[in-house]
Parts: sequence; structure tokens; C-alpha cells
Amino acid sequence: MRRSWRSGVGGPTAALLAGTSLGGHALAAYLWWRWRGAQHELSSAGAANRRAAAEANERYRSLFDYHPNAVFSLDLEGRFVEANPAAERLSGYAADQLIGMEFARLLREEDLGRVLEAFRRILERQAQQLETSVIRPDGTLAELRVTGLPIVLDDEVVGVYGLAEDVTARNRMQRELDRTRRSAEQASEAKSMFLANVSHEIRTPLTAVMATTELLVDSGLDPEQEQFAEAVQRSSRRLLRLVDDILDFSSIEAGRASVHDVDIDLRAVVDDAVSLVRPIAEERGLELSLTVDSDLPRRLTGDPERFGQVVGNLLDNAVKFTPEGAVRVRVEVAETRSASTKVLVRVEDTGIGITEEQQGKLFQSFSQGDSSITRRYGGTGLGLAICKQLVTLMGGSIWVSSAPGRGSTFAFAVPLGRAVASPPAPSAG
Repeated sequence: MRRSWRSGVGGPTAALLAGTSLGGHALAAYLWWRWRGAQHELSSAGAANRRAAAEANERYRSLFDYHPNAVFSLDLEGRFVEANPAAERLSGYAADQLIGMEFARLLREEDLGRVLEAFRRILERQAQQLETSVIRPDGTLAELRVTGLPIVLDDEVVGVYGLAEDVTARNRMQRELDRTRRSAEQASEAKSMFLANVSHEIRTPLTAVMATTELLVDSGLDPEQEQFAEAVQRSSRRLLRLVDDILDFSSIEAGRASVHDVDIDLRAVVDDAVSLVRPIAEERGLELSLTVDSDLPRRLTGDPERFGQVVGNLLDNAVKFTPEGAVRVRVEVAETRSASTKVLVRVEDTGIGITEEQQGKLFQSFSQGDSSITRRYGGTGLGLAICKQLVTLMGGSIWVSSAPGRGSTFAFAVPLGRAVASPPAPSAG
């Protein structure tokens, strides 16, 4: 009795050995066809893989050859294995000269230790990025920004892959900018020193002129002579204020300005600033008023001179640009904390007002909202710039709200400390 392949061990092999029936021949042919098909599939897959590998290699070579930056690889001894055309142009060596050359030969002595340390770290699988220089065959330097990466095959570091960008032009431009900046800083410092020296030189004789004129006014002059002497007094005061502005500006610009915290009576400080401009306001027929918030602490700590200077500058500005109407000063408590009080000061006027475009220039040095303003009203444009700098020094902020023909409100807010009460004196006996 013949034995079927299904009933015994050997499967297809038994059928091929039996081979005496039509069914056995058919099965053998079928299995042979399947084997050939599998071989064809393996062959096709191998060809596809080879094509994919070839395409990937071609892509890599294109990237390598046409990359705008220098691309290279090194072996474990630091010798060049590959270098693209950009590396040739950057280094000044042909590729066949670079291959086998130690990269250290291209370096300056002062860069060698730092670059070798970076190379060691790359071999420890730590990517590195650094700037260095290479010496070309003609002796010129190329400044580079280099990125180094480890080449790892089968979990083993076999070399270093590098990208180098030529930053010679960028660094040259940066050095030139640094030189220009230093020159500008030196020129600014020299200008500040000149302004400070000139201001002091002008201030000394001007003070003498003012004192002498005051004595002259009190010496019993006739009405015409007294009118002339008072004109000298007014001009002297204006000139002294200008000199003070220049001196303050030069000190602030040179970084020599500072603020001091002392106990102050803020009401008295603001009242003194208002009193100084009251004669000018009355002469112009302006109403000048001061309102102080009843919640304002009596004793605070801050810099009374700087605070009063800001209020005085804003008042001078308001009176100057208000042909008629009123100038009002309001002092309010903006915020109260355990150790400080933020004080808000508003100087409101009914003057000519300022456009939105002009407002953007107001706190800049030597700037007026409109050049015609300087011709009509005078001034250097330093007052508001000084106010901004002083308020900033005191840790505060300053701003303006205005519209043409509707007056202006200049306001600033600064934090002032809460004065510590003195301990009571010990009782006698």
C-alpha cells in the first residue's frame, strides 16, 4: 500500500521521493514553483535595497560635495579621511594634500590645546562647537566656527565628523563695530567732561554777576536804572538755569548722578518748587495752585533735591508753554505699602498742548516737540530729558497726556520710603 506524504514524516520530500502518482508530480511542481518565486522575491528585494543604498549614498555625496561650508571627517588619530571642495577652498589645500594630514598642523599654537581638548571630548561622544583659526599655505588666517560630532559604527566611535563655517568676515565686522563703539563711548565721555568743565567755568562768574546785580538793585537806583538791573537779574537766572541743566545732563550721561535717601517733608519740598515759579506765573497772569492729598505721610525718605528738581522742571515747562489760564500741581498717594509709599505728582496746564507725534520726542535729549517751539518759547530741550533720567534714578516712571490746544498733564510716580520714628527719649530720674 502506497504511503501518502500527509500520513508520514517528511512532507514534500516524501512526495518527491514517491513521485509515482499524478498527485505527487503536481505537488512537486507546485513546490518547485513556490521556491523559484521566493528566490525571485529575494533577488528583487536585494536589488531594491541595493538601489536604495546607492541612492542614499548619492544623496550623501551630493550634500557632501555641494555643501557651502567645509565638511570633513577625521580618524581616531586626527588625520583627514575626507574633505569636500569647500574645505579645500577654506584651508587653501587640495583634497589629496589634506587626506592623511593631521588637522593639528593647520592650527595656531595658541589654539592647539583648546582644539585638542575638544577633539578628545568628541571621541567621548560629546558633540563640540568652538571657534578657532587655521593657517593657510600663504600664511593668511581663516577664522572658523567648527561643529564636531562623533562617528559611531556598531556602537563604537571610529572617527570625527566636522562642519566648519568661515566667520572671518563676520568677526572682522564685529571687531570694527567694537572699535567704533569704544570710540563713540570715549567721544561721549570727552563731551560730558567738556560740558561739565565748561558749565562750572560759566557758573562761577555768573553767580558773581547775579550777586553783584542784586546789590546794585538794592543800592538806590533811579527807576530806569533799576529796570535795567532787574533785566540783568532775569537774564542771569535764565542763564544759570541753562547752565544747571547742562551740568545735570552731563553728570547723568556720564553715570555720575546719584540719589540719596534722607528724611524729607514732601509738602515743603513741593511748596518750595511752586514758590520759585510763582513770580513768573503771576507776571504772565497765570493762576498757580497746589493741592496735596491729606493721606500723604508727613515724613518720608527720599532725595529732596532730585524730587524738587523734577517738580521744578515740569513747572517751568508748564508756565513757559501756557500763554493764559492756569497751572495746577497735585500730589497724591498712588500706593501704600508697609515700607514705602508711591507718590504721584501731576502738573496740569491749559497751554498750547502737544500732538501725539510730538509726545514721542519729548523725553529725548536736546529735543523739542517742534523746532518752531524753540524759536518762539526758547529752551534747550534738556529739561524733560533730565526729568526722565532723575525719575528713573529714583525708581519711578514719568509720562504725559496732552492734545493740541487743550493743555497738557505731565505726571510722575516714585516710591518713597516710610521714615522710621525716632525712639522716645528716656525719662529723667
